[in-house]
Amino acid sequence: MNNRKKPNYGVEPKYILMLCVTLCLGLILFSYRFPKVFDPLRRALNTCLVPMQKGIHVVGEQMDEVAVKFRDIDELRAENEALRRELTELRNKNEMLEQDLYDMELYKQLLELDKSYPEYTKVGANILARDSSGFYATFTIDKGSKDGMKVNMNVIADNGLVGIITDVGSNYSIVRSIIDDDSSVSATIMKTGDSCIVRGSLSLLSKGYIQVRDLKVNSQAKNNYKVYTSELSTKYLPGLLIGYLSNITTEADGMTKVAYLTPVVDFEHLTTVLVITQLKEAAVTPQ
Repeated sequence: MNNRKKPNYGVEPKYILMLCVTLCLGLILFSYRFPKVFDPLRRALNTCLVPMQKGIHVVGEQMDEVAVKFRDIDELRAENEALRRELTELRNKNEMLEQDLYDMELYKQLLELDKSYPEYTKVGANILARDSSGFYATFTIDKGSKDGMKVNMNVIADNGLVGIITDVGSNYSIVRSIIDDDSSVSATIMKTGDSCIVRGSLSLLSKGYIQVRDLKVNSQAKNNYKVYTSELSTKYLPGLLIGYLSNITTEADGMTKVAYLTPVVDFEHLTTVLVITQLKEAAVTPQ
């Protein structure tokens, strides 16, 4: 450890300060009394200090400009962030408005569909889930027994027949569509009155069709004739539009004709349906 003491010169700091102050005052009074004596010194100091002052002034101005730029950048960032938030809010509002318009269009279509079949009472339902086929061959709706749903109630959308309820829970129901491979609907061809059977076919639906079978060989049906549900069905109510005929041909046995049917319902984009709450009375033939 270093125990050396600082040297003591015997003069207290306050006396040194007083001496310096006295000396400065004396110089000020002397320069005021004899200004010419200090002129060379003043000029020399000005010669050295003025460029420094100019440099300091220039640097100060540049620093002020930089500070202003940084302040402007901060303001722009704040404005940009505010604009981003406003844009996000506008996008959200726009999406909500688009969804509202879409929902309104759906409700308008359902209302028009309801008017197309005024003889039947109906309940609207939303689709909750569908099968994995890519089409709505079978799907679940958000209405069940507590809403009055029953097995064999007919389901419509897009101005035509979708299918029939096959299972009912307390708050949901399962619908089998006419496009399902297990579906079979007794039908009538408009203009000719010929009876036929509309059968589901998921393999054909990829081309936009399902099947029409058991059409009489002497039928005068033509392409684009409308096909409706028949009075003969035990489950499907009569007069519901199913679709349009095309590709009518005679089977190999020469006894009946077959055809394609283009469903009136878009089975790729269903979201809402109407359930007809009336059940078909028993008839003679099945389905």
